[in-house]
Amino acid sequence: MPPPLTPAEYYAKHYPYEQLVALLTRNGDDLANCEFAIEGKTSSGDKLYKRYVSARGASELREAVSRFTGVTAFHFGALYDNGVDKKRIQAGESVATRRVLSFDIDLTDLEFLKLKDADGQVSAEMCDKAYPVSAAAAYILRRVLHKAFGYTELLIVYSGRRGVHVHVFDEKAMALSDEARAAVLDFVDCGMQKSDTHAPTGVRLVMNMYGQRKDVYRTFHTHVVGELGLLENGEDRIAFVNRLDLAAYEEYEKYAPTFAPLATDVLKCDTGAEAWKHIEERIHSTGVEWMRERLDCVVLAYVWPRLDAAVTRDIKHLTKVPFSCHAATGRVAAAMGSERKRIFSFKPARDAPSLREWHQPLMHAAVARFRVDAARSTATATPGGGVDMEGVEDMEDVAGAQRRRVGFKRKPSPLATCAPAAGASASHRRPDAPVVRGARQAGQAANPCR
Repeated sequence: MPPPLTPAEYYAKHYPYEQLVALLTRNGDDLANCEFAIEGKTSSGDKLYKRYVSARGASELREAVSRFTGVTAFHFGALYDNGVDKKRIQAGESVATRRVLSFDIDLTDLEFLKLKDADGQVSAEMCDKAYPVSAAAAYILRRVLHKAFGYTELLIVYSGRRGVHVHVFDEKAMALSDEARAAVLDFVDCGMQKSDTHAPTGVRLVMNMYGQRKDVYRTFHTHVVGELGLLENGEDRIAFVNRLDLAAYEEYEKYAPTFAPLATDVLKCDTGAEAWKHIEERIHSTGVEWMRERLDCVVLAYVWPRLDAAVTRDIKHLTKVPFSCHAATGRVAAAMGSERKRIFSFKPARDAPSLREWHQPLMHAAVARFRVDAARSTATATPGGGVDMEGVEDMEDVAGAQRRRVGFKRKPSPLATCAPAAGASASHRRPDAPVVRGARQAGQAANPCR
């Protein structure tokens, strides 16, 4: 068995400082203007935390981190216009002007996942089992950021235990103000909260606008229902039917004879997969749009990215650096690449280096992925009228390119809003979604939640 490493040994001898510095300065920024913070512990177990750390290069950063008392992790934050000096920052003489646009996807924000062991602690093994859910969220987020905002320079990183971090290094993303960062966040989730039993209709619109339906339903069917067994017991099946809340609509009375026994019927199914198929077929057999919408919104609540707002909105927020080691698991927060295949094929227990069983070749392979990958999900029209297939990840991109080539215009739908259309029945209730402000600064032309 390979020998274990202490965090101090890891940060002194194995952390890829040169790659981190290259990443943070890739847009011409001076590393000395980037704030770092270091975590550590005293010999008695007391926590230590130091902000406003700066370095002029990789060797100086290595020295600052590895010499910190009982170092456990370190973080990166904003770039300041006049240096990282605490007094000058607090006096307003040095202002945060730039920062990587970061998103934190955490499995513990999904209330339906069972991630704790018998002692009530978050289990790495149970998080590993649920990893495909965070992988799907990261992939969906990556595609929406690319298609809605044009962001292409992304780094996607395993967090070390229970989630994924997505970092955007596009110049226009790094320069966003707090308001514009909040606008990007609000556009992606349209106000979805952690405890929602169904997603706002604005999220459904974003899903449809950017071709994410296939990925959403594939994730729900394959991973949530299949691998995680969401509907394997009767209690969960009834809870899912209750989430649909179909009886809340006045029009439901016409369909009550069909849907009233739904909760009872799904209890008769032998497997969770059969229960899901029964629910899906029953809803779609009606041909009623508001029922299909409701099903979409419930499924989205299980799959769509749940994001930590503070990580994204606040330009001064500090985030753990990629390749930091996780204190509880000993795993390294390794980069995984941004292509669908790389995201979904990543296996935390297999592909994340661990300080507890150090394997240098595995670390070398992980560091080789420590780079910004340009999104490659764009198909373009060729001069001859065809579609250039280079870099296309799936046929949704081809269809999008074909629509652009022939000037395709989608027929407007009264459902493509976050509020009822004029003259729509008041009985068809829709959750209101927030207005996204600052979107143009973020590179977004149209707001589906306006």
